[in-house]
Amino acid sequence: MTTLGDVLGALHRSGASGVLELSEDRGATHRVYWNSGMITQVDTDLFRERLGDLLSRQGWLEAGALARLARRLLEAPSRRAGEILVDEGFVSRDLVSLALRRQLRRRVEALFGLRDAQLTFRAPRPQPAAQAPLSPHEFLHGRPRFRSRTRVYQSAPPRAEPSSRKAPVPRAGAYATLGITPGADRATIVQAFRRLALNLHPDRFPNADAAERAKLLSRFAELSAAYHALVH
Repeated sequence: MTTLGDVLGALHRSGASGVLELSEDRGATHRVYWNSGMITQVDTDLFRERLGDLLSRQGWLEAGALARLARRLLEAPSRRAGEILVDEGFVSRDLVSLALRRQLRRRVEALFGLRDAQLTFRAPRPQPAAQAPLSPHEFLHGRPRFRSRTRVYQSAPPRAEPSSRKAPVPRAGAYATLGITPGADRATIVQAFRRLALNLHPDRFPNADAAERAKLLSRFAELSAAYHALVH
């Protein structure tokens, strides 16, 4: 037997491009899309949290904005949720990118809950454009690996899911995150947020790799959460 970590590690090391299919006895098939040894997309019914719900759970999107997103999707079902959120001014493009990345990671993590599956790797085929691919650290770190070459794997027990509730950012911590004095007025809060967020803009780091970009986006998310905790 082998683990899913073995398989993902082998595909990464070989720089594979194509589609890894994991077929269950119940008839479900899960697909992991690869480009040059990096995961770019995952299709699975094991994790279905929508982008808006993920942003809301993280404290990055308010209930009113989430309801408006739902209405917009009903009016124009062909549009992407992220595009609507950015166009409506509810969140930044970078925050959407961070949420999409977390969504992709959660889909990969869900696959480790499979007990058994038949593996098939297919040659590259056209696929929709995706956000920056996951780095090996994001889909391999801490995973059990048997280094076997068999086609059927036995995975580790599913990892416990984090709570669906995210604790609100304490106001004192939010002031500290933005580097301003507690009790600062709205104009000061906005100015501090914009100044710090500008320093994290992707255009300032054209040579950043996937891991460095993920750290920048994570830092931006912290700033955004602190900003919303103080102005709403």
